[in-house]
Amino acid sequence: MKVAGLNVARVCLFMVGTLLLSVTAVAVDDGKSAEASAGIELVAPEPLYAAPTRLDRSGRILAAVLINGRGPFRFILDTGANTSALSPRIVDVLGLQSAEGDSVGVHGVTGSEMLPFVRVETLRAGEIELRDSRMPVLAQHVFADADGILGVEGLQHARVDVDFSRDRVSIGRSTRQRAPGGFMTVPVRLSKNGLLLVNGSVGGVRVQIIIDTGAERSLGNLPLRDALQHRVSRHDRVETTVFGVTSEVSTGTSFLAPTISIGGTRLRNLPVTFDDLHVFDVWNLTDEPALVLGMDLLGTLQRFVIDYQRQELQIKTGVAPKIGVRRCGPNECRSRIPSDES
Repeated sequence: MKVAGLNVARVCLFMVGTLLLSVTAVAVDDGKSAEASAGIELVAPEPLYAAPTRLDRSGRILAAVLINGRGPFRFILDTGANTSALSPRIVDVLGLQSAEGDSVGVHGVTGSEMLPFVRVETLRAGEIELRDSRMPVLAQHVFADADGILGVEGLQHARVDVDFSRDRVSIGRSTRQRAPGGFMTVPVRLSKNGLLLVNGSVGGVRVQIIIDTGAERSLGNLPLRDALQHRVSRHDRVETTVFGVTSEVSTGTSFLAPTISIGGTRLRNLPVTFDDLHVFDVWNLTDEPALVLGMDLLGTLQRFVIDYQRQELQIKTGVAPKIGVRRCGPNECRSRIPSDES
């Protein structure tokens, strides 16, 4: 179906990160799992923790997390969120309650709203532990079958190792070790909110790139769209409806981005959705070209390591499929969310 020369499609882009407070199968607390050590890497025959990107869906990364000593539960690892968040299901399982009237402002990709929060005594992921945290409770559909969102708070000294080939996610303290053999390294910068920023270019246009493991799809802001769209035929642009965790809905334009360069790495055939999204306002990235690299690209790698102490992204490529997204199903749409506090 075409309207006014534009292919019409619907792409769900739920931003579950960018919780600017400081933030998938069902994990069942059977009384035995609570005995598990939070430092143990959990491996399953199916991709339960590090699911790679396929042609028909974006990948996802889930970390084993203990909440108040119970679990492990599986949380979406979101490098675009500076705080963690919980699903209503896990709040019920843990018997957590928010005081009447307790709420906090959170920003989604398309807008913001006030949501309830609960207090968590301890959150432990690998060797990282947070104490006495305030975590918002998001709508269940944001999580699909995950239990929560693990943001970057507390990861300032961490090393996060995601291995899609072995379905493993490890979170430990950085020893500042160099990248293993066969890896490429990309220097990153940390913003005040913990975002991973990289200098790069798209089709020769200089751009700020955000590495966001919580984003299902890659996103571009309007300055980047305006710099690139004259190279793309109208018939190659797709009108895209963008849904967030709030009630606001936005309509953007998607097309294949020209070659993306990050360090010595060249990325091709990546569909990017461009729009005047609220999340770019939150990040103060509305005046210069900016690109969010999501799991539609990151999930095609064989393995990558984020070393916060070394401020490096260490990449091991594999035989990646041609990047493309055909549909957005019930288990594919999540990404990020930010709050009022920075």
